[in-house]
Amino acid sequence: MKPSILLLLGASALLAQADPPVTTATLDESEVRITYGELKRLVAATLPKEHPPEVKPQPQVPAALLSARYCLDLKASSITAEMHVENFDGTWHAIPLAGAGAGAMAVEPKDARLVVDHDHLCLITDKAGTQSVKLTYALAKEGQRTTLHLAASPLASLEIKDLPEGRVLRLEHGSSTQTLTSSGLAALPAAGGEVTFALEDSRKAAQPPLAGLTDDALVSSATYITQVVRDGSALTEGLITVRHDHPVRLLLQLPAPAKLLQCHVNGEPVHPAVGEAGRMEIPLDDPAADGGESEVKISFTCTLAPLQLAEGELELALPQTPFFARQIDWNVQLPSTYDLSFSGNVDPMTDKPAVAGLHLRKSLCRDQQPQARIIYRKRTTN
Repeated sequence: MKPSILLLLGASALLAQADPPVTTATLDESEVRITYGELKRLVAATLPKEHPPEVKPQPQVPAALLSARYCLDLKASSITAEMHVENFDGTWHAIPLAGAGAGAMAVEPKDARLVVDHDHLCLITDKAGTQSVKLTYALAKEGQRTTLHLAASPLASLEIKDLPEGRVLRLEHGSSTQTLTSSGLAALPAAGGEVTFALEDSRKAAQPPLAGLTDDALVSSATYITQVVRDGSALTEGLITVRHDHPVRLLLQLPAPAKLLQCHVNGEPVHPAVGEAGRMEIPLDDPAADGGESEVKISFTCTLAPLQLAEGELELALPQTPFFARQIDWNVQLPSTYDLSFSGNVDPMTDKPAVAGLHLRKSLCRDQQPQARIIYRKRTTN
């Protein structure tokens, strides 16, 4: 027993000698062995964290027309539009500069890329920052109208150079009219839209209209031809002769649900201002002499029910105008296999021309819409 106790006491003494107390000095002299991957992670944890680069929000308007200044030069018979645009993000954009109703004669710089997109003349560019573009338009001669379709621009103005003595410039936008009597600057609508310029004699422009006493214009004659085919498609073409002393707007209201195809005034294409319920305003320039006439050609379409094989009825109508009309002639044509009759607020023509179809007439009317119910029956053969 005694030898065992002595052996345990000896082992305890040896253990006591093998485990010296841990101190700061002993830790500083200690060795630590770790893998390279663990060391790399420890070093990375001590480095300052990199913040991702700040991303600026994209502009809500990536590109836009900033300003437009129109310069009217009567000596050169031209209108020059100096425009400033900006591309905010440097990607491809089509920036509207003007409506496509009137084509430009020239553009600066010459390498500017212009296209027609959504009824607008547009600058195609991917160049970041601001750019300048200049468009040149032809100016109509005195007494006639020049119509431009402006694109929306926060800054829009008109500069008039060397307005001749005894002349004024009439500026029309929608229902508003402004008469400019001297050279200088005039504001244009920031919302854009159709603007009409007309150079007039100041004495003639100063004459007040005789409201309620005389009409501004009257329809001397009007001739319409309506063609209806078997599937119900209908085309109406009209020639309207208007007598007037001053520039006027011919007011027409198309029958529902007709859609305008084309409009010409004295052989030149025009784009009427079309409002609700098919209401149109067609500008007519100052005639060469008092009591002069303007010729207006229009065409419009509509879709009716398909024609029946044996017999049937269809409703047709012509445009309505508040102007007094002396005489409106109307020829209605259906396929030749039908016999036709009618009822309505029109009369049969007694002097029928040698053209197939129904020949109808409306005389001495104001603000009335010629209408006819056409009854058709398949022609019987003996």
